[in-house]
Order: sequence, then structure tokens, then C-alpha cells
Amino acid sequence: MAILLGGLAAVTPHGVTAVPAAAVTPHAFAAPAAATTAPAAAASDPAAASTARADPDSSRPIYRFWSEGYGNAHFYTIDHAAAQEVHSADGWWTYEGTDFRVWPTTSNGCPSGTAPVYRFWSPKFTSHFYTMNSSEAEDLRRGDANWDAEGVRFCALSKQQGDTAAVHRFWSSKFGKHFYTSNASEAQQLRANDHNWTYEGVAMHAPTSGAASPPITGAPAPRVGCQSPEMPAAIAAHDARKIMRLFGGAGAMRNAIAGGRAACVPLDDPELPWVVVNKHRAVSPIGYVPPSLTVPSSSLVGGGLRSNVVGWYERMQRDVAGSGAGSIALTSGYRSYSTQAAIHRSQVDRLGVTEGERLAARPGYSEHQIGLAADVVACGGGGCGSIYSFPDTAQERWLRENSWRYGWIVRYESGKTSTTGYNPEPWHLRYIGPDLAQVYHDGGYRSLEEFFGLPAAPNYR
Repeated sequence: MAILLGGLAAVTPHGVTAVPAAAVTPHAFAAPAAATTAPAAAASDPAAASTARADPDSSRPIYRFWSEGYGNAHFYTIDHAAAQEVHSADGWWTYEGTDFRVWPTTSNGCPSGTAPVYRFWSPKFTSHFYTMNSSEAEDLRRGDANWDAEGVRFCALSKQQGDTAAVHRFWSSKFGKHFYTSNASEAQQLRANDHNWTYEGVAMHAPTSGAASPPITGAPAPRVGCQSPEMPAAIAAHDARKIMRLFGGAGAMRNAIAGGRAACVPLDDPELPWVVVNKHRAVSPIGYVPPSLTVPSSSLVGGGLRSNVVGWYERMQRDVAGSGAGSIALTSGYRSYSTQAAIHRSQVDRLGVTEGERLAARPGYSEHQIGLAADVVACGGGGCGSIYSFPDTAQERWLRENSWRYGWIVRYESGKTSTTGYNPEPWHLRYIGPDLAQVYHDGGYRSLEEFFGLPAAPNYR
């Protein structure tokens, strides 16, 4: 029986996302969503108390694992076989030793003197929640659709008995997680020094001695993704190719991000090709300017593109012409914050806020500011057309089918306004790199929001 709790390492919690657990390893789960509500604060539950004395000798420690990829989550299990397999075969987790003690359930329920601990899973919060309070558990079952009841997962003491330790419960609205610890010093430091966490009381009591559990043995599984010791340096260097390689490739990294297993991978770093800018996610920093810009050949403007992607654009430009579809030209590349402010103001003045903002991003919210977006037009013997005459041209059809081969995607597709917040723009290409663009194409994705498992962003917050 696998048990998962939010937990600590050293003095304060590692952090953010707890992850579901199944018989041996955590099961797949939905992408993270913003936390909005939490179960009620911990409270005593007289109905759960027992006058019998629990036998501490039959208690067992739970094994603890940590994963940065799951948002610095902790994974706890009382099952030695499960713990051994996670250690030996799952590179997403690092074994940290044993934690507080609990009692396994028996065929008759909980051992005499102990009481059940109820477990809930929330796809919204991407975490588990534990409570001994039967009233609280019933309220969640009946009245909170964010939480799915998973039954009794282990047994503990509802009140102090002899030499026992309190297991303290915290809630963080910032992280959208609960955290449990039996370390009194850790709990006190958290209460005194970390305002991200709100103390909710004692969740249960645990014995301080009892039966030993078999040790975890053998070499750990090779570390992958965020657990790789090479990952921090790769992220600091903005080394996109190495970051993808440490996950096992572009597809594996995309799956990890969408599945909530890649908390270390920034989606807001403008130096990385997969940075996501939309109506919920501003350019960061807001006044960002790419370090180097180059104007591609046959450009109608001087803004240019990020220097490290111009080669891919020009190769695509040559190939569309070589295919017989006709020529394309860049009509808008990099735009500064102030330039975008003027464009936004013009469209809003002309069309009103609602319609204007379906055509023009607010300053600081435009992909053009990161130098990875290209608006293109079709050109021929009579010159170049406008962006509005680009749809249904031979060039537009060719790019729709082939731009991914060069690392570019059509960012704002027809039928996706409710996701992206913008009207269809077949002329607006966005560079994400050839490896990720192939995964995007092969998977049939039609927006970066869907690709990375992010919420739709039709409106500004």
C-alpha cells in the first residue's frame, strides 16, 4: 500500500507539488491548476478516539522519497517492496530514509487502539490530503468536488498515548499543498519563519519506537529529468538541447511538463525556445530585450528575429520558394514593449477593447517581444501582399503543412480563440525548435497551452 504525503527535507518543505501514488509508483495525473480552496483546518475528532492502548511495537516506519520533478514532492510508503522498486527502478525519485511511524491496516481494519487515516486525491491541487477527522472526511466526500475519496490508507493515533510524537499539519495557499511533519523543531521553524505556510494543528500522533522495517538496498535508478544532477547547470545555462536530453528527448520533456513531473523546467524563461507568453503569462522581465537580433533576408521590416533562429527561418524561406509555392517575407519580427503599446492602443481605439485585444496583445504580453515570432506575407511578381491576404495562399498552405520541420508552428489557429484569446492568424509563426515542433506536429496539437497542459488563456487576469 503506497502512501503519499507532502513533506520536509532539512528545515522547511522542499516545496510545491505533491504527486499521487499507486501500488508501486505514482500514477499519471492531470496538469497542475491554480489552488483556490483547501480542506478545513485540522480538528480533533472524539469519534475517532479509542480508549484501548495501541501496541507501538507493531508500528512501522514509512519510507520517504523526494522528487524535484513533481514540484519538490515527497512520496511516502509503508510497503518495503514498493519502496525498493521505486528506489531501484524509478529515476524520478530520490530515497531520503524513513519518516514517522504508522500502523498498517489489517483484515479487521485498524489495530486495536489506533484509528483510520482517510486519504483524498485532488487533480486540481495535484496532491493527496490526509485526515483522521471523520467529519472532515465526510464533508469532503459530500461537498467538495475538488477531492476524490480513496479510503483508509493506514492507521495512527488520534490522541497522544505515552511516548508519541505529534504529526503537525500545514497548508500553503501559494503552493496549493498540505504538509505534514512529526519533527517538532521543523514545525516550529516553519511556523516562525515561513509565511507561505499556515499551521492547521495536529493531524495525528505517531509512536517514537516500534518494529524495524527492512532496509532499502542496492544502487538507485539513474536519475532522470529534474532529478538529474546535471539539470541545475543546464537550466542556468539556458541549454535547451541538454535539458531535453536529460529528460530523454523532446517528447519525454513535453510529457513530463504536461504531466506535472517537470517543475524544474521554466516556461517563463525568455532565453528558452519553449517560453510561453499569453494573456495569463507576461514576458519576464516585462521590459525584456533579446540579447541579439538579426534581420533575415527578404525582410520588409528592420526588427529582425533572435539571431540563433534566423538560420531556421531563412532555410524555411528558401524551401517554400523552392517548392514552387511562392515567396514569403517577414513583415513583423521583434517588437519592443513601447512598439507593442502603440500597436495595442491603435487597435483598441479602432475596434474597442474586446475586439482590439483579439488582434493585438497588451504591451509585455506579446510573443514578438521575445524575438521568436514572425508575421509573414506572400510575395510574387506583383510584390508582397498584406497579412490579411495571406490566408489560403499557396505559401500559407505550405507553411501550415511544413513549418514544423524548421522549428516553427502556427501559433494562433482557427477554432482556438477560446484557448489563445486571439483571432486566427495563419501568418503568425512561432519558433519552438525543431525537436519540440516535431512532437507538436506529430501529436496534433493546435496551441502551446494544450501542448504543455496549461490552462486556456482567452482573457487577461
